[in-house]
Amino acid sequence: MHKIKKKDMSSVPTEELAFQHEEKENRAAELIIANKELAFQNGEKKDRAAELIIANKELAFQKEEKKKRAEELVIANKELAFQNEEKGNRAAELVIANKELAYQTEEKEDRAAELIIANKELAFQNEEKGNRAAELVIANKELAYQTEEKEDRAAELIIANKELIFQNEEKENRAAELVIANKELAFQNEEKENRAAELVIANKELAFQNEEKGNRAAELIIANKELVFQNEEKENRAAELVIANKELAFQNEEKENRAAELIIANKELAFQNEEKENRAAELIIANKELAFQNEEKENRAAELIIANKELAFQNEEKENRAAELIIANKELAFQNEEKENRAAELIIANKELAFQNEEKENRAAELIIANEHLKKAEYQIAELNIGLEQKIIERTAQLEAANKEMESFSYSVSHDLRAPLRAINGFTQILVEDYQDQLDPDALEILNEIVGNSSRMGQLIDNLLEFSRFGKQNLSMVTINITEMVESIVKGLQKEHSDMEVRITIHPLENITGDKNMLKQVFINMISNAFKYTSKKEEAIIEIGSYKQDKQTVYYVKDNGAGFDMKYYDKLYGVFQRLHSSNEFEGTGVGLAIIQRIINKHSGSAWAEGIVNEGACFYISLPKLTKI
Repeated sequence: MHKIKKKDMSSVPTEELAFQHEEKENRAAELIIANKELAFQNGEKKDRAAELIIANKELAFQKEEKKKRAEELVIANKELAFQNEEKGNRAAELVIANKELAYQTEEKEDRAAELIIANKELAFQNEEKGNRAAELVIANKELAYQTEEKEDRAAELIIANKELIFQNEEKENRAAELVIANKELAFQNEEKENRAAELVIANKELAFQNEEKGNRAAELIIANKELVFQNEEKENRAAELVIANKELAFQNEEKENRAAELIIANKELAFQNEEKENRAAELIIANKELAFQNEEKENRAAELIIANKELAFQNEEKENRAAELIIANKELAFQNEEKENRAAELIIANKELAFQNEEKENRAAELIIANEHLKKAEYQIAELNIGLEQKIIERTAQLEAANKEMESFSYSVSHDLRAPLRAINGFTQILVEDYQDQLDPDALEILNEIVGNSSRMGQLIDNLLEFSRFGKQNLSMVTINITEMVESIVKGLQKEHSDMEVRITIHPLENITGDKNMLKQVFINMISNAFKYTSKKEEAIIEIGSYKQDKQTVYYVKDNGAGFDMKYYDKLYGVFQRLHSSNEFEGTGVGLAIIQRIINKHSGSAWAEGIVNEGACFYISLPKLTKI
């Protein structure tokens, strides 16, 4: 029993050392894995920094484009201010002319008898002036409509700027995510340093345990020496017992048996002492090896601590760079807000100028009415008519130039939007293709949403370009067989919507004179809208017909689809204006605006009627068939 206990005591430290070795090897493996993860994260941060640099370059390019647009707006405002000054001068001249006319009317009162005959001629001339005034009113309405179109364009630019701010905010969120990732990396580094400190403490504990084992081995050596001394004492006692045994025979036999037993016990003790000495030697060798391994591990831990400090320093440098990028993005956002404010101020100034122009035109109209009451002389009336005709010609030229500038501006804006849109779509596709395995499902869903929205933005730009193209295109007037055109369009749409059950009624349609390609686009938009908004009906009903009204031919497309609320009718023909969400019915909100622009170029009109969930009817009116 005593022998077994001593063997157990000698095996316990060896098992503990083996366990500690395994723990240290596991810690070292964890440190290696953590360093690899840290290197991977550093590579990811470099890629994110490169992407931020590219995005900043694109933002700088967009800012330069905005500066150019702002300069163009300033030049346009200066030209408008100059035109207002010219109108003010003309109004002053009209006031002077009115004063002269008042003086002449006093003279003409004496000649009232002579003016009776002239009044009949003046009545005829007044009718002519009324017609001219009506033409001026129509021209003013056209100018107001163009002003509204410009305001809509400005609103679209404001929406585009808001989208750019939203993109900047998204970039700031990405930078904040990078900052959070860096903080997490610093926390992991701290955890690793704590692990290294724990390893150092474990090594110290192991050294202390080794010292304790050395002390135990020394105690065992002292115990062995004491056992040797006791054995010597026992041998002396055995010699005395042999002498006593000779004297006492009976006691000698008993003592010889006892001596034999003692000899056997001494041999066992000697064997145990040899075993203990061997174990002590093995423990001394094992302790030396452990001390050497501990020194090696301490050196490795010191190297890992130095490497972690270097990584922490690099992380701090990257965090500083990210902070600088965040500050730069904030400054860019602030500059964008300043530019938006400037643009808003310019828009307000343009509205004030337009209001002043309307006031001046009202003043001019009042002066014209006053001139009619003063019954101008024939010569003066002729001069004023010539002046008014010249003004109409100039105003028409100005309106045409403004329309051309606005169309050119919208065309260039649409083309300029394509470059950043292609960049967004391209970079997002690269992320999806190259990093799909490293992204979680939520990130992939967000990237796919970005791709979908950029595609929708591309469709909006294409529709805007198409809208601008119809504004610039000249009319090529020919006689059109509307019935044949509509039947061809319906056949194409039926093939496209082969899964729908549609009942279509096409009444006899009047032929018309107009631009064939433009009017074909009008009917495509009207009929395809009818198919789209009846797609959720079990049985779709579409009716197409025409009738004559005054000097116009009216065409209509009626359906039993989703319909619309008439209180939102004012938004119906606006660019990018939709009364239904894109989730419910796809589209961009340009089709009806294109219809109105083409019909206006043909001197016609477009309108609609609708009831929610019961259907809608869209009308266009065009002048009757004329000879070409």
